[in-house]
Amino acid sequence: MRKWAVLGVLLLAAAPLCAQIQRTYHYGVVPTENITTFEVNPATTVIDDSGGVSVSQVTLKTYRVINEQYNWGVEVPLSRYESPEKSVSGLGDMLANVSWFHPEEDGLFGFGAKMEFILPTATDKRLGAGKLQVSPSAFVLMSFLDGFYAAAGYKHYVSVVGDHARDDINMGRLRANIGYTSPNQWWVLTNLYYYMDYEHSGMAEFIPELEIGTLVNDGTAFYVNASTHAAGNWKTKDWGVSIGFKLLYL
Repeated sequence: MRKWAVLGVLLLAAAPLCAQIQRTYHYGVVPTENITTFEVNPATTVIDDSGGVSVSQVTLKTYRVINEQYNWGVEVPLSRYESPEKSVSGLGDMLANVSWFHPEEDGLFGFGAKMEFILPTATDKRLGAGKLQVSPSAFVLMSFLDGFYAAAGYKHYVSVVGDHARDDINMGRLRANIGYTSPNQWWVLTNLYYYMDYEHSGMAEFIPELEIGTLVNDGTAFYVNASTHAAGNWKTKDWGVSIGFKLLYL
């Protein structure tokens, strides 16, 4: 009887620890997470559904931890543009960035910043913008109990050099991100994007996005993502879908 009593005490003592262990999973989706990842992201963006214009691509992404507060990343898109007039395949515009993180203090507020460079590496004008772009961004995050969080941020895109025959780029993006990461190894989140084209005053677009994902195991994640043009007089796409396979080095 004494043996069973001791065992019961040990199990009760271990229960909070198990719950704590469950909550330490990394999903690679919370903006303040700084972890090394490698991701394969196939996606389709339907630019004009009625006109049969779309872009399909597989983007290879890697993000590497420098230290607790910094990481760097590279994204390489392999793209195919399709339309009734012409279809082309090749390399899209590559992206390189460095990020700074300030994780939540006392599990509540966090923030961070990122500097991205979008490189004009596309092998065809239909697969890229033809301009070197500099894109700084910053965000703030609030964590709630039981895995809920909300974040808001701003990103600016501006072209600096490139093909003079292509349009200059000067636009902003507001983002609201609300998500939930479950201790049972799955997550759901929504991104609300609002784009503003400063080159053409008054042009704007609202794009909502929904993502659902799960951990296959402690180091591998899978997700499905869908987005659509919801409002605005600027329309960059009708809708888009993507999936992702992500390796997480915990």
